[in-house]
Amino acid sequence: MLDGLSICLAGINYAPDSTGIAPYNTAMAEALRDAGADVHVVTGIPHYPEWRVKDEHYLKGSRWDEVIEGVKVTRLRHHVPPRSNLAGRARMEASFLARAMTTIRRDRSDVVIAVTPSMSALGAGVYGKKGRPLGVLVQDLTGNAAGESGTTGRGASRWIAGYEYSLVRSADLVGVITPQFGSVLAANGIEPERVVEIPNFTHITPSASTKSSARRELGWPEDQFLVVHTGNMGMKQGLDSVIEAAGISAKNNLGVTFVLVGDGNQRADLEARAGDLSTLRFVDPLGAKEYPLALAAADALLLNERPGVREMSLPSKLTSYTSATRPIIAATEPGGITHSVVTSDRAAIVIAPGDPFALTEAALALSTDAPRAAIFAASARAMHESRYAPTQAKARYVAFAKRLGGLA
Repeated sequence: MLDGLSICLAGINYAPDSTGIAPYNTAMAEALRDAGADVHVVTGIPHYPEWRVKDEHYLKGSRWDEVIEGVKVTRLRHHVPPRSNLAGRARMEASFLARAMTTIRRDRSDVVIAVTPSMSALGAGVYGKKGRPLGVLVQDLTGNAAGESGTTGRGASRWIAGYEYSLVRSADLVGVITPQFGSVLAANGIEPERVVEIPNFTHITPSASTKSSARRELGWPEDQFLVVHTGNMGMKQGLDSVIEAAGISAKNNLGVTFVLVGDGNQRADLEARAGDLSTLRFVDPLGAKEYPLALAAADALLLNERPGVREMSLPSKLTSYTSATRPIIAATEPGGITHSVVTSDRAAIVIAPGDPFALTEAALALSTDAPRAAIFAASARAMHESRYAPTQAKARYVAFAKRLGGLA
């Protein structure tokens, strides 16, 4: 299908990073490889979601040329900020942009595909394409994210968003993971005919373990109603409300325990605030084998966003959550992208973000009403089957590349 086509794929996150956008970048590269393309990935060093470089192999040097599962991968040194504030992120983006742009310019692939975020990968694709067709896959909107997450003020976020839109307008083809992103882009000068929908998909295989056996294997309590949140613990997630909800559960002996799985720049602050709460657990990021166990061990899965988050992103964890056949609690802003997706499929109990009492009440409602919990679990699974099946997603990646390369 893509025989003879060479593709340069630029994105700062790639395997072995196991959460966020990295699994999707990896899956795209492998799908294009399987379709016969010669794929060259230009990426950064593994650092997410911990925001630190754990592998000593990447502590010295500036470039690493690797082959991962048959895909050529060039890793480039960049700054990794201990906290992803505006200054730290700007330094990271600038350091990756400089090296990635040069690498893409020297690359001889037929087409270039850049994934945003990060802005540096997007910029490197625009400035390094040298007349080649450029495709952009929008996983998040960085400018909106900066403002809605509280990382920047309104003026700075508008400037970032404006610059981001100008870069996207340079693309020949734009993929979006949800149609709501397409609407935002159209409102900012990107012609709808250049935009195609490429939804993400679940990159995990659900565990066959029972809830009890999964908890025993993980060492989690079997006598509590467990509400599990996975992935990044950053400002966007607004997890302070979860700490408060855990406090309400402990004070009133409600039998609800919250489990936060993952890492991020807010984790240390959250742990300090939580103290010795018995109804709250922090769990380090889990590998590909253990992560499905965490979903199987849950009574409910939590998708939590900071109040005010509307147009910045669609949480990548949603694809994995829907595969687990568990009810989902979504604390998300009405009118926002996440809210529109989960309500359109009736795939979650939706509550106001930042409200610990509403979160506690939603958990109690599920713990005391098994038939209702089963309905939401079934709805989540139906959403998975209709939206997030891997086979269809891989076909969409290939179709995107074919159209970009003039093969469609």
